[in-house]
Amino acid sequence: NLNRAFFTTMIMIIGIIRVAAALLLTPLTQRHLQPFAHARTDAENEVKLILQRIEEDTLKLRDEVENAYTQRCSIETLSQCSRGSFNGCSSVFPNQQCMAADELVVEACGGGGGNGCNALWDKTTSIVSIPSALAQGKDDNPTDPELIETACYTLLAEDYMRTKYENDEIFWDSYNVQPSWTYFGAHNGLFRKLPGTVDEECGNYDPRLRPWFVAASSGPKDVVLVLDVSGSMSDYGRMDLAKEAAITVIKTLTISDRVAVIAFSDYAYQVHSDSGTDLLVRATNENKNLLIDSIQKLTDGGATNFHAGFQQAFDALERTIEQEYTSGCNVAILFMTDGVRTAGPETDEVLSLINDSTQRLATLYNRDTKIFTFSLGAQADRLATKEIACSTNGIWTPVGDFDGDLVGAMASYYKLFALGLGDDTEFTAWVEPYEFFWTKKMGTTNSAPVFDRSVDPPLFLGVVASDVHMDAFEQVLGENAQSSTMLQRFIRLSTAQCPKIDLSDCQLEGLRYLAGGEEATCGMCNSTDYPGIIPTECPFKPDLPKNLWQNTDVEGVKYEDRACCEIGSNVPSEMCGIPDEIDTTEIDTSTNSIGLVLGITIPVLFVICCCGWLFCKHKKVSPPTDVPKEVVGTNALPVASVSSAIPANNAQVTYGGVTAAQKPIASRHLNPDPEAAAQAPSSQQQPTNASAKGAKEQSHDQLDGGKVFCSVTRVAIPPPWVECDKCGLILSADSLNKHLETQHPCRGVLYGDAIF
Repeated sequence: NLNRAFFTTMIMIIGIIRVAAALLLTPLTQRHLQPFAHARTDAENEVKLILQRIEEDTLKLRDEVENAYTQRCSIETLSQCSRGSFNGCSSVFPNQQCMAADELVVEACGGGGGNGCNALWDKTTSIVSIPSALAQGKDDNPTDPELIETACYTLLAEDYMRTKYENDEIFWDSYNVQPSWTYFGAHNGLFRKLPGTVDEECGNYDPRLRPWFVAASSGPKDVVLVLDVSGSMSDYGRMDLAKEAAITVIKTLTISDRVAVIAFSDYAYQVHSDSGTDLLVRATNENKNLLIDSIQKLTDGGATNFHAGFQQAFDALERTIEQEYTSGCNVAILFMTDGVRTAGPETDEVLSLINDSTQRLATLYNRDTKIFTFSLGAQADRLATKEIACSTNGIWTPVGDFDGDLVGAMASYYKLFALGLGDDTEFTAWVEPYEFFWTKKMGTTNSAPVFDRSVDPPLFLGVVASDVHMDAFEQVLGENAQSSTMLQRFIRLSTAQCPKIDLSDCQLEGLRYLAGGEEATCGMCNSTDYPGIIPTECPFKPDLPKNLWQNTDVEGVKYEDRACCEIGSNVPSEMCGIPDEIDTTEIDTSTNSIGLVLGITIPVLFVICCCGWLFCKHKKVSPPTDVPKEVVGTNALPVASVSSAIPANNAQVTYGGVTAAQKPIASRHLNPDPEAAAQAPSSQQQPTNASAKGAKEQSHDQLDGGKVFCSVTRVAIPPPWVECDKCGLILSADSLNKHLETQHPCRGVLYGDAIF
């Protein structure tokens, strides 16, 4: 009992101490942490103010473009438009200047390399870019009347864009951040931006492919791509067309979207990203790249089972919604096939599956699901895919084998969703931070849809947008632009609005007409003008300008010669730019022959040099420098080999008219081979002629009385040069003894009647 009482008392004391410590330390802890909490709150509030300012500017630009659209048909607008715009590929800008190093760095011009070079731009002038497939007129002018009208009315917004940039320079200077571009991308593919820059790749940019465009025109969405990979897709290149179409759609998605790809033939399966999930994944840059890589690896084969493809698509959607991994907004199923069903349930059962499943998603999860079918290839069977669209309140689009405007062909799904945003005047969209092409820095884009709000439903015209570098957010928040917390911040901003789609039969028919002409309609409306869907043409069509460009002074000139400049100048410079790579396809066969000869000769010379080096290293004594080059180290000269018995000491020898005294043998003793000594010749061998061929007779070591002698051969040059028969080295008489003592086990040398 005493022990129990003791432990009970101790527990009570410990509890009292803990409560007291908490009461005493809490105010102290709060006092220490409060400044950090306040600092974090202040930083978040500052970021909110920055984001709010950007969104307000984007909406003001939208208002300017919408107001300009109302004036598109005026005579004044059309007259100002003629030769009033600048082409990013062919025009010289009126107020162009070379970018300062602290403004932008253009690597293609050597910017940032310390060579004093960068690229030209014009902060006061906007430029226009049009995809090459849509610019078929002279000097890359568009011929479509609506494209011409778009270039004309957007020119009216240039003054606001210029003023906005000037104000941005002042605002962003406090964060030591450069202002970025403001631009408008039209639904027909035209693009206008300020500041004006020289296009590096002409005719390749299409704003409708950019995530900022689709994000603002369609809002958050769940997208399922269903691709036919059956054997018939190998015909006419349809498999490649299907891949290209699917990749085109995926590239337009943003972090507010969810996406999945289903492939089907005899059966259906989900094309996974790296995560391997059977759910829709968020369309981050990483997930999009992984899906694109998987799509490119798809192969064709097997039969065509429509039912399996749609069943797999609806299963993936329902799993995703049940686990709350969805965007929470509208659903789009994009079905791509060559149109020939060869396996699985009949078309009627496929239609029942689609209608029952869409109704189930609407009833259980309040999701509006739209079906978009695409017949791929000019030879595709179009009946089944059109029937599916017409029977499920969907839209069918035919896609040609070599459709120059594939983006436009695949645009039906976002144009439908755009109609749900026409009544919302506050909607803007954000995209995941990405690396800007020009600055190579991380940035993001805020965008808003543009409408003609004078018709019902509002007519979708395009998207305005403003770029912003992430530097300011990183400074204020102390976060990396690519951090997960930064990404979540933009996800929350991007998923705040869901378009509500409520279309009449005639409005839906108008969208079908946009997608595929009269052939794509389902006979649900007698109207042919489709107000709010099809833009009305200006009454003065003949007054449209034939030439939009103020000048085309640099048309056809390569980028470096149009854009690259020395900092401080306002014209291109030949000193700037990265040199072109050598085009190896221009090298002819003669050059290849030279290369072949060099490839053989150089290794041979290398081997000869190495052997010569080893040979010379072995011979430490070399002839004097006055020896003719053709003599040194060669055995090819005509020679006469002479050897004789050992003459008496102090004998004289005459050679070439020169009498030389016999020199005594050196006193160095060697250990001769006894067997070889026994075979030494006892009689004198007379000298022999060199023969008519000039061949050299091999000499042998001569031995006498245990002494070894080496023979030498006369060479065909004036004396006193001789060739050592041991090693072939040509020597002077003065260096001969030293050579024999240091290089060979010789007591002396036999030469005619003399011993040297």
